[in-house]
Amino acid sequence: MDIKEKIIEIIQDLNEDFNPSEEVDIIEDGILDSFDIINFIMEADEAFGVKIGVEDIVPENFENVDSIAKLIERLK
Repeated sequence: MDIKEKIIEIIQDLNEDFNPSEEVDIIEDGILDSFDIINFIMEADEAFGVKIGVEDIVPENFENVDSIAKLIERLK
């Protein structure tokens, strides 16, 4: 499973209505709320072996699957 597939899986665990084929902004469109973001970060830290710091929790890093994947890759 690649990074994007795992990100999609984690998001869908948090919001089963998430459709990765749609062009949505994960935060702006309400796919993940602030509580979900914290849960996502905990799951991603474990799944990818990275530490997403407070300074990384900005809307541009969570716009879509691609932006999250870039963040994960940068932190590896």
